[in-house]
Amino acid sequence: MSLYSPLLSIDVEHDFLQLQAAAFICVPTPETADWIRRRDLLVRSQRNGVAVFCEAARRNVLLEDCTPGAALLTFKWFAQDPLFSQYTLPLAPTPESLLYLRSSASVAEDSGRRRLHAGDTVDAGMMQAMTAPLLARHLDRRDVLRKPVLVAEIDLADHVAKEDAADVHGVNYYLRFSVRKSIWKYYLISDADADTVNLAIVDLDETVRFVNVEPEQLPGNRRALVFMSDGEIEMQQKYPQRFQLREQGGMGERVLIRRLPNADVSKVTQEMVSGRAALVSEIYIN
Repeated sequence: MSLYSPLLSIDVEHDFLQLQAAAFICVPTPETADWIRRRDLLVRSQRNGVAVFCEAARRNVLLEDCTPGAALLTFKWFAQDPLFSQYTLPLAPTPESLLYLRSSASVAEDSGRRRLHAGDTVDAGMMQAMTAPLLARHLDRRDVLRKPVLVAEIDLADHVAKEDAADVHGVNYYLRFSVRKSIWKYYLISDADADTVNLAIVDLDETVRFVNVEPEQLPGNRRALVFMSDGEIEMQQKYPQRFQLREQGGMGERVLIRRLPNADVSKVTQEMVSGRAALVSEIYIN
């Protein structure tokens, strides 16, 4: 029975996700799948990425046979969540652009992993037009109908050039997405006059402040008191924020709603705030 050792792995992380599993589908390009099959490598899904294993006895032969560009292992990631672009940075500059990451640009970290981008997270500078020759060779017509969120290319020749190439634990690559931010806007459906009530939204962690802005008339002839955060809040799968609605009266302060609902990434609009366009998360309270 052959013994296999890790050759490489690629993981995708995202600041939005607390539960990293099953956020993406990762598939090799047809050329990569064929190259892997002919060399009896094993490919396994892991977390939000992929791991590749080779026969331990053939490891050195496999790597010594690689010249730059001769062995490109290329994988595509497809987002499972249709709202992925709502909360993810960087934004694609055009519908025909996507992230293209290459092992030649990877950065070694103290943890032993290699980051596939120079900064802490991927940025717009790593976007490529889908027609760019280096990227286009990894795409097919199906990728136009269902566009991947990224393509990662690992040149096995890079393993030979790195000091950890002989490490039997393989080379562990990763990339990380950052998130968009929005201003939270609470609509409190009420017939009360704003001048006759003394309501406030309070952050129990004392990090976010809300201001009471002009009431708005909503469809259906409903009137709403409006509260907006004075700064942007990072979008999260599960928010840690703890906001309360309180009323200040003659007998002191009382809590009306102990835990206000958090923002929903599917309910984001764009509007002018303090003279600039900003993302606004709308939250309605009846």
